[in-house]
Amino acid sequence: METVRLERHGWVALLTLNRPERMNALSKPLLESLDSTFLELASDSEIRVVVLTGAGDRAFSAGADITEQRGFSADDAYAHMRWGQAIFDRIETFPKPTIAAINGVAFGGGLELALACDLRLIASSARVGLPEITLASFPGWGGTQRLPALIGASRAMRIMLTGEPVSAVDALAVGLVNEVVESEELLDRTTQLAESIAHHAPEALACLKSVVHVGLHQGREAGLEAEARGVGKLWGSPAQKAAQEAFFARKNKR
Repeated sequence: METVRLERHGWVALLTLNRPERMNALSKPLLESLDSTFLELASDSEIRVVVLTGAGDRAFSAGADITEQRGFSADDAYAHMRWGQAIFDRIETFPKPTIAAINGVAFGGGLELALACDLRLIASSARVGLPEITLASFPGWGGTQRLPALIGASRAMRIMLTGEPVSAVDALAVGLVNEVVESEELLDRTTQLAESIAHHAPEALACLKSVVHVGLHQGREAGLEAEARGVGKLWGSPAQKAAQEAFFARKNKR
């Protein structure tokens, strides 16, 4: 059985983590398949937005497949963390918008994967969390960096220090997710959002993502420079000219 299922729906690609019998735990084969699928989609001109979800109704992903980590040495653990970090970094910097449809629990590495996406929609019955502290450890696939950047250090520290699960409503309240949706409507609503984004110019979407990440990782001044250069790069492109002409045509009709 495929560990990652890919479906194409027009401009939107739907990726499904496909290990429902293991609550979509992030095994090494699954992560390798996810990484290679994102690489494939990066060069697919027909795809403009990627939606990521989990198979079944229990879990987006319950986290790393702990059974693979038995017998790790300290060096093994370090290498495994750096390997997973590199995959999630590539998802974060993927040149097309990404949306996580959190259909069930997203714990540990599952939440870290969702945090690597640009947007997160969550089922009302779902819960998220970083429970690694209960195993005398802490998040190792980017959670210690992405969660504080997203919701602030104090709120992130509470989630990581307690290891307690967070409800969908509370996740929305702290800004961890963008929307809470009834479970049966989650995929339709996420696809609707993806399609609305996909109607925008791909070059502008990619440039916008790149500029935001420059500011987040290199600071405000570097971000402002990238912002100005990005607008300049897009100015006068066929898509920008067409959009501008359409804007003025609508304005003149009023």
